[in-house]
Amino acid sequence: MKIKHLILIFLVGLILSLAYLSHKSVFINNNLSQKRTNFVLFGIDGVKEAVHSDTIILLSYSHKSGVMDLISIPRDLYVDVETLRYRKLAEVFAYFYFQKKDLEYAAKEVTNVVQNKVLSCDEGYIPVHYFLVIDYEKFKTLIDLLGKIKIVVTEPMHYDDFAGNLHIHFEPGIYHMDGKQVLEYVRYRDSVGDLGRISRQQTFIKALISKVLSPQSWYKIPILLFNLKKCFVTNINFWEFINMVLEFKNLKFTNLRFSTLPTRPKGRYLELEEITVQSLIDYLEDKQKEFVVQNRHIMLKIYNASGRQKLAKEVTNFMRDNGYDVIDWGNWYCKQPKSRIIDYTNNLKTVNSICELLNIYDITAAYTHTNSMPELQSTIIVILGEDFELPQTMLSGGRKN
Repeated sequence: MKIKHLILIFLVGLILSLAYLSHKSVFINNNLSQKRTNFVLFGIDGVKEAVHSDTIILLSYSHKSGVMDLISIPRDLYVDVETLRYRKLAEVFAYFYFQKKDLEYAAKEVTNVVQNKVLSCDEGYIPVHYFLVIDYEKFKTLIDLLGKIKIVVTEPMHYDDFAGNLHIHFEPGIYHMDGKQVLEYVRYRDSVGDLGRISRQQTFIKALISKVLSPQSWYKIPILLFNLKKCFVTNINFWEFINMVLEFKNLKFTNLRFSTLPTRPKGRYLELEEITVQSLIDYLEDKQKEFVVQNRHIMLKIYNASGRQKLAKEVTNFMRDNGYDVIDWGNWYCKQPKSRIIDYTNNLKTVNSICELLNIYDITAAYTHTNSMPELQSTIIVILGEDFELPQTMLSGGRKN
C-alpha cells in the first residue's frame, strides 16, 4: 500500500474520530445550540485518609452572551443525602473518596449531589456537565508556574495549626504571593467562617485572572495550558479541552460575574432555601433574561466606600451628565478597599458601558428573589472603594458621547 493511501486512511480516521467526539461532547453541542455549559470546581485538602472539598465553585458559561458566572457554594452547606450520615457538603466528598480512594469517582458522585441536592428544586434543576478537581500541591504548582499574584490583605490574618503544619501570618498590606502564600491566604478561616474564606477565594480568583490577562503573562500561557490538564482530575477530554481553550480565549474580564450562593445559618450548617435555587435557575435562563432586559429602564445607585468626602455626589453628577438615571447616592456602611458593581439587571451592554466609563471591572451578579422588590430588577449598584480613581473625562469636565 502506498504511503499516500496510508496518510489518506489516517486523515479519514482522524476526521471520523473528531466528528464522533464532537457529536458526544456536551460542550460542543451546547455551543451549537447556544445553551449554557456548567462546571463544578473542587479544591481539595491534602489529607489522604479523608479528602475534603474546601472549595466548591459552580462555573456557568453562556455560549450566547459570552458571560462566565463563578458562583461559590459554601462547604458547610447542609445536604440531605439518603443512606449517608454526613450532612456537610465537604464531608460528602470525603465519604465518597473513602469508598474507593479514587478522586474521579468521588468527584463524579459529589457532582451528582451538587446537581440533584443543591441546585435543584420543585421547578427544575441546573445540570452540571463537567467537574474539575485540584489538590493543594497541584494548586501551588500552577501558581508558581504563572508567577507571584498581587493580593491586598485588608485585615490581620494569624493562625497556627501545629498538628496540621499550617501556619498563616499576614498583616494588612499589599503582597506579591507565591503558590504557598496564596494557598495560606485562601485557606484562612476567620470569625466569619466559611463565607469569609469564600470572599478571599473570590479575591484571589479576580487577581489570578487579572494576572493571566495582563500582557506581561502572555508568554506563560502555553506553559500553563500544557500543565493545566495534568493538574486537574476531570471528565473533560482532550478534544473538549482544545475547544474550550478556543472558546474562552476571548473571554473579557467584564464578562465575569462573581457571586456566592445565598444561605442562612442553621446550627453548625448553612441552609439553602428553595426560593434561592429557583432564583438562580431563573438567572441562568438566558431567554428569560433577554425578555426582561428588553423591557426595562435601568437605574443606578452610587455609594462612597472610599472615605473621601463628596465622592458619591461627584460621580453621581458625572453619570447623570453621561445620560444615566442615578436614583440614589450616599455613603456605604463601611470602607471597601476595592470598587465593585452589583448587577441586578443582567443587562450586559449597560454594565459593560458603566465599567468602561468608571474603570471598574469587579462585577457581582445578584440573582436573589426579587418579586417582593421588583424595582431591584432594574437596579445597578456602584460601590466606590479606596482604589477608585476619577475618570480622565470627569477630571477634564468632558462628556462621553
